Amino acid sequence: MNLLRPQKPYEFCPPKYDAWFRPVLHLLSRFFLRYRFNIRQVKVTGAAELARWVREGHSVLVTPNHADHADPALLVEVGRRYGLAFHFMAARECFEQGWVRRFVLQRSGAFSVDREGADLAAIRTAMSVLRECRHPLVIFPEGEIYHHHEELDLLNEGVATILLRSSEKLPEGKRGCAVPTAIRVRHAPEMAETFGQRLDALESRITWKPKSALSPVERVYHLGSALLSVKEEEFMGRAQPGDLVERIRNLQECLVSEVERKYGLAAAKHPIPLRIKAIRHAIRQRLTAVNEPVTKGVEGELYDDLDRVFTAQQLYSYPGRYLREHPTMDRIAETIYKLEEDVLQKERYPVARTAEVVFGEPIEVTHFLKEHKVDTRSGVQPLTRLIAHEIRQLMQRMKEEERAGNA
Repeated sequence: MNLLRPQKPYEFCPPKYDAWFRPVLHLLSRFFLRYRFNIRQVKVTGAAELARWVREGHSVLVTPNHADHADPALLVEVGRRYGLAFHFMAARECFEQGWVRRFVLQRSGAFSVDREGADLAAIRTAMSVLRECRHPLVIFPEGEIYHHHEELDLLNEGVATILLRSSEKLPEGKRGCAVPTAIRVRHAPEMAETFGQRLDALESRITWKPKSALSPVERVYHLGSALLSVKEEEFMGRAQPGDLVERIRNLQECLVSEVERKYGLAAAKHPIPLRIKAIRHAIRQRLTAVNEPVTKGVEGELYDDLDRVFTAQQLYSYPGRYLREHPTMDRIAETIYKLEEDVLQKERYPVARTAEVVFGEPIEVTHFLKEHKVDTRSGVQPLTRLIAHEIRQLMQRMKEEERAGNA
């Protein structure tokens, strides 16, 4: 994840989809998959049923897990193969990286969303796309990229809300559905040969002599503990004792609760990502307020607070047990990607990767409401739980098939 600091008030970027741009988009996605993300093979399963729903003119919301920067390009590749023009709800930061990027995203059917605010324009646009029943809409319900291909993180309930509310006013004869989707990226065996050199670079960055005698997992944990100690010293005054998982959670709580108190936010029993979202919304409102511009001194404090919660968000992407409990080559690779992104501020994909996209059975809204005896308001949490369950089932199936293939 990258820290992008807001310099001006948020402006909604609507979709400006043009059919003529689709061949250009397909070329761009294939180029990026191969030369930026080093993905050489893409396997797609279950897309025929999704395509049938779209061809019949129904309202389709695709809800994939989001563990890699290549995920949108992978779905564009699926669209190329099956004649689908996926539309995307994408974070505002994607549109704030220059006019060329914004032009491509909007002509591809993407539109922005301010994840920290109540972005009514984005919600209305998403519901409009679904009610038009022309193009499938993709929303990544995890929101952030945490590089955990084998674990699903907390889902945003707003995704289910959008689907259920849009289904209230569908054209006659049309049905709405969510399509749980699992994406998995795997690495060629040669990836293991890159670990030593890349860990050398990370250790050198913190002025360590490379610990080449240790295994990659041991080196990752030593490095993680050292980096955590630096942050503990910065924010808590000294490095803390205890288990790595416990230390990560304690530092997260320290960072988040301190900023919550400062802005008068209730420290509710919500997961860390939701608390961070509320904090960032409050800070960004003050930073970009047109009627009450902040002074340089206050602006510096606000940015310091943003840095604090960004650190907490980074920590959330290192659960501490993901690698230890099952240290496969793919999990080591994912953790090193994350460290390089956070410590070196760069993405590196030195060895060819393969990707698999699996679409599950559509969850038809009317059937869901009847089966669970809920309405479009009370059904938000049950639908969110069901989508999460189905994605996890798809992820589990992919792992089992991988084990069977390796046996």
